Amino acid sequence: MRGTDLHTGASHIRDAFDDLQTAWSDASLHWNDQVSRRFCENCLEPLGPIVKLALDALARMSQLVDQMHRDCDA
Repeated sequence: MRGTDLHTGASHIRDAFDDLQTAWSDASLHWNDQVSRRFCENCLEPLGPIVKLALDALARMSQLVDQMHRDCDA
């Protein structure tokens, strides 16, 4: 029985972060002042490492769950 799919969740996170970066890139062409720079530095830039950590953790968890399924099926 396979009820866990962490790959799909990770894909959604990766896609959403890519969409956010694209939207920011488009918005920053028209919004380029001190407030936008502060928003980018305080809100957007810190997300990159957080998203990477989350995706790495999901990949590790997925490997563990897959191993658990293999062990239980043996």
